[in-house]
Amino acid sequence: MKKTVLCLSFIFALLFSATIGVALVNLATASLFWVQALPEVIIESDGSITGLETGFVNRTGDTYALTANVEGYSLVIERSNIVFDGTGHTINTTMGDTSALELTDVTGVTVKNLEVVGRYTGIYLYYSSNCLITNVKTNNRIYLTDGSNFNTIVGNTVKRLHIGLAGGASNNLAVNNTVLQELHVGGYNNRLYQNNFFLKELSGICSDNFWDNGSVGNYWGNYSIDCPAAAENGNTGIGDTPYVIERTPYTTKEFPNAINIDRYPLLYPWGTPELAMFEADNVTYSQSYPLNFTVNKPTQWMGYSLNGEANVTFTGNVTLSGLAPGLYNLTVYAIDVYGVNGVSETVYFTVNEPFPTALVTTASAASVAAIGVALLVYFKKRKH
Repeated sequence: MKKTVLCLSFIFALLFSATIGVALVNLATASLFWVQALPEVIIESDGSITGLETGFVNRTGDTYALTANVEGYSLVIERSNIVFDGTGHTINTTMGDTSALELTDVTGVTVKNLEVVGRYTGIYLYYSSNCLITNVKTNNRIYLTDGSNFNTIVGNTVKRLHIGLAGGASNNLAVNNTVLQELHVGGYNNRLYQNNFFLKELSGICSDNFWDNGSVGNYWGNYSIDCPAAAENGNTGIGDTPYVIERTPYTTKEFPNAINIDRYPLLYPWGTPELAMFEADNVTYSQSYPLNFTVNKPTQWMGYSLNGEANVTFTGNVTLSGLAPGLYNLTVYAIDVYGVNGVSETVYFTVNEPFPTALVTTASAASVAAIGVALLVYFKKRKH
């Protein structure tokens, strides 16, 4: 009986060990699959560039520029007061789970002219302050966290924007950005205005953040749905109903009356007015030119310039008549309801000499007279 019990215990122990072993192997495999750290290229605090492959980063003084697209590497910036210029190149980290570009414990860093493609964070600021992120496009997120304060995020197009989601981030400014899916804002005293938010998920996690600059707020893609009774406030392009981002105020001892509200929501996306000319380029006309175009939002002023001359104000599609023969170039300008300037592409066209109708009339009369004389001579000869 004792031997039987011992054998059964031994078998159960083996089965338990095997189960644990399989679980550990599966866990390790899953970790390898889901958490794949990429090799790093680091701009060290002393300014040097280290890593397995550093040839795609060129240093000129305090400016570090990408000279090619980067694939399979994460870049880390640990030096303050530098410019990191993507020069229009792309960092691709779709094969890993690390941030494409990380700023770690730095101040005064500018990141610009960069595209990031990846399945994790595009740009990550960790204990980094007084930095500027501009003209960046990413299919993932820009993420400010853990004591990243007084940063400016301007003129970017991102899938997700996370400010202070974990660890806190305060006194940051986000302006002129387009966010395509998710917006999460925590911390306090962060300011967001003149942005375009086309969101599937929104969370104003903590309050005493500010969603307008005192006169202009943000464009919310779902504003008309959430505020169906809203109308335009005069001709300002601003809704007359505030947009409530967080319906329940989050109050603290420091901010007892805090609430997240955009007091001046925009009815049209913020950005340069887009002007499209209908007439084909390099076409020839006779004495007049049909100025036909479209603009993607209401305007407070429109004008055109011929051959670089002073702008002529107009209110819509017109025909420019009485044009002297010659070559012309034409540019259309507009200022939208928010005071943002837009300019069209320049088109080129030619105006021909008018057809000489007076000469044609004289020639026609002479031809008729000649024909008449010929017929008269013919009939006189017939009589003889």
